[in-house]
Amino acid sequence: MLDYYTKLYISKHIELNNGFYVIKGFLNIVNVHNEGIAFGAFSHMSHFLRVIFFSGISAVVLIIVLYLILSGKDKNFLYILGLSFLGGGDLGNLYGRLFKGYVVDFLDFHIGQYHYPAFNLADSFITIGLFILIAYKMANSRAKT
Repeated sequence: MLDYYTKLYISKHIELNNGFYVIKGFLNIVNVHNEGIAFGAFSHMSHFLRVIFFSGISAVVLIIVLYLILSGKDKNFLYILGLSFLGGGDLGNLYGRLFKGYVVDFLDFHIGQYHYPAFNLADSFITIGLFILIAYKMANSRAKT
């Protein structure tokens, strides 16, 4: 819900392809429509193919995440938390792709001359979820040896 409402707020209050700096030279808040996936990859594809392809991938990820949570094979809090972050972020971007054909990206970081492509909270949740899952699995594999 946080992802949905931040994207809605940005879309209503910041003109497309514009923004403002929060910390000059470090963080801007922008309104960018990303029709592709990470870093705008595959945005050259036709609208129909993008929606089918990216929504299909997101739907498969969401189904797998739900299955893993509901199957109850691993009830560890960190495992469920990681899957929840991953599934929630996936759902946030799936909504935009299905109903708008793009996702709203708004967090825009710069460090010196280095510019990281804009992203959104759903992308952050996916990254956090994957990090939690990797750390959990690494800790489990070490504990077993």
